[in-house]
Amino acid sequence: MGNLMTYSAVSAKIRAMQGRFLTDTDFSQLAFSDSVSAAVETLKSRPSYSCAFEAAGDGELDRSRIEQLLWLSLYRDYSSLYRFAAVSQRKFLDLYFMHFEVDILKKCLRDAASSRSSDLDLSIFEDFFQKHSHLDLAGLAECSSLDSFVEGLRGSFYYEPLRRLRDQGVTALFDYESALDSLYFIHLWKDMKKQLGRKELEAVSQCIGEKIDLLNLEWLSRAKEYYRLSDHAIEDFLIPVYYKLRKDQIRAMAQAVSREEFLGILRTTRYGNRIFGQPDPSSGQENPRLKRLFRSLLDAVYQTSGRKNPYSAAVLNTYFYFKEEEIRKLITTIEGIRYQLDGNEILSCLAES
Repeated sequence: MGNLMTYSAVSAKIRAMQGRFLTDTDFSQLAFSDSVSAAVETLKSRPSYSCAFEAAGDGELDRSRIEQLLWLSLYRDYSSLYRFAAVSQRKFLDLYFMHFEVDILKKCLRDAASSRSSDLDLSIFEDFFQKHSHLDLAGLAECSSLDSFVEGLRGSFYYEPLRRLRDQGVTALFDYESALDSLYFIHLWKDMKKQLGRKELEAVSQCIGEKIDLLNLEWLSRAKEYYRLSDHAIEDFLIPVYYKLRKDQIRAMAQAVSREEFLGILRTTRYGNRIFGQPDPSSGQENPRLKRLFRSLLDAVYQTSGRKNPYSAAVLNTYFYFKEEEIRKLITTIEGIRYQLDGNEILSCLAES
């Protein structure tokens, strides 16, 4: 009864916000837009994006600006829910915020590593990040080298792991992004056990745990298909959190000498039936396209979590997950229009993503 009373108002607000998600018909209309400008005009007419795009005025928008405005709509949703939330709900929202922070850090990192001037305009996010982040994100966005970026993190818990990489002479962007992802999930997994009550923890741990497992499986799959790395190098890139995958299973898949051996071990895991029990519809064969299937499995986990736990932190967790998926689909759609792909080709890309 306690959770029902605590979450009834927030759950009702989220249901209203979910009602503003774009439909398949909306995406079809966007995919067949004559131009990027026409697609932007369509987005301006949608309640979930109108406020963000109003801030941009009437001028033509470039790719970077459009993406920033789309993410601004997400941050505004977060801020709106944070203001509306009770103290117990804010504990989860404070934990979730690190996800946004790491996302921005990776954007700053890419610009710094390439020594190019950043086109990331954090001024439109300034109020949001000043309220929730202790980092000087505007300063990090201006870093023009990997070294200055790492030094800009001094004093934060991000600093030491990235400093070690830098001092070891590591320059690959992938290594630093992987380190940021691992930091995020390690801290989230540890801190949510401290900050959340038993029911709240139960409501969100399945989503977070399976997301970590599936991200690790996706990396293992890519490593076996595209890269020639030692098993130790593969394990170094994995998130050291184990949910339904045991550590010995992870190690066995990392040590597999071929993709076929990797898939054979994958069959024996808790995910085996869910992955191999579904044929790949594009090929008619049992062996699935794993990345797409991992995404569909994760979608199902979040949908189920939000439906079964409507009066818990799961409803917040589920909302942000699907809002971010919608924004990524919109970015793919806008890029397809920009490169003059046919509407059906864009819709096909969305189905594959």
